[in-house]
Amino acid sequence: MSNGKLLTLEFGETCAAVQVISHEPSVTWWKPWPGVSLNQSGQPFDPARLNAGYRPSHARRLDCLRSVHLLWSNFFVADGCVSTIYDGNARNAVQQVVANEELSRYIGITHRGTDFVVPHARLRDAQRIQGPVLFATSDEPHNWGLWLLYVLPAVVHFTRHRHLYRKLFVFAVHPNMRALLALLGVCDDEIILHDCGTAYWFDEVHVFRQSMRDCYISPTARQIFAQVRDGVLARLGPSPARKLYVSRLRRTRELNAYRGLLDESALIDRLAALGYLAIESEFMAVDEQIRHFAGADRIVAIGGAGLFNTVFCQPGARIMDIESTPLFLDAHSNVFAGAGLDYGLMIGREDPADSSLAHRRWSIDLDAAMPVIAEFMEKP
Repeated sequence: MSNGKLLTLEFGETCAAVQVISHEPSVTWWKPWPGVSLNQSGQPFDPARLNAGYRPSHARRLDCLRSVHLLWSNFFVADGCVSTIYDGNARNAVQQVVANEELSRYIGITHRGTDFVVPHARLRDAQRIQGPVLFATSDEPHNWGLWLLYVLPAVVHFTRHRHLYRKLFVFAVHPNMRALLALLGVCDDEIILHDCGTAYWFDEVHVFRQSMRDCYISPTARQIFAQVRDGVLARLGPSPARKLYVSRLRRTRELNAYRGLLDESALIDRLAALGYLAIESEFMAVDEQIRHFAGADRIVAIGGAGLFNTVFCQPGARIMDIESTPLFLDAHSNVFAGAGLDYGLMIGREDPADSSLAHRRWSIDLDAAMPVIAEFMEKP
């Protein structure tokens, strides 16, 4: 609906001409329970947080959209209808973004009563992109983990089908994102860099879309990650470090990041005595990140984007994931299980003195945790 200056958004499949180019159906897969778990949260653990056992994966398809606008990371708008890279979540996705007043102004979508509206001028003045182009931006564009899971497979598709596309349209603001594009053989002149604050209009854009966001690693994705891993290993060889600890210490202390582990320095010392090398992957060159994870067979990690680099591990590698809350247990353990890793889980305790609504400071009882870590990680 339009009042001349504002367009009221509707939600569902865009009314743009949509052509399904390819489709990977949902499959039933077996997600094993963790090899070991320890809950220090002080709250009963709900097994539904893991959702282990037989379960459906997401379906995935490649759609061709014509005459469609793009707002934010993945809000596709045509004839007033909004859809995203996931089926059925467009209203919730817009609502979550618009709840942030600063982000709402940045994107151009605002509330009007119970409706969401966008100025006609925002769409009229959109940057026009001539196609066909391949879209490669996740719904959380800055998130390294989702960049690996969503963007990297799309980029590999682009490298295999260059003859079909004029450009790759991709969010790649972080130097490691640009470095990984180069590692995959994508040249700067093949890229249109996605600015999420800019409105775009595509005459033809190809978009990978999923039935849900579950962080499942499909067999196709596993082959892609293995191809990238093997290419790095062929050039650099594996890291000599067989045991890794994936840290957030510098990010917490120097960058004042959220969700800081209060006793992380002590954890690093205790793990060092067991032979673990502490790394902060975001401060490493991307090929060195891949090399370290490809060469390690024992990894301890605290919850964060860095643990998604386990997609480059060899199948059968063992990981102990230490989380501040149960919030991301299902998604993170889907990565480990889908990548063929042997995983254990540990939940720490949030600091009751932290008044933040989410991502609070937290701690673990090292005297209780270390024997569990050592026994699980050192078993044959």
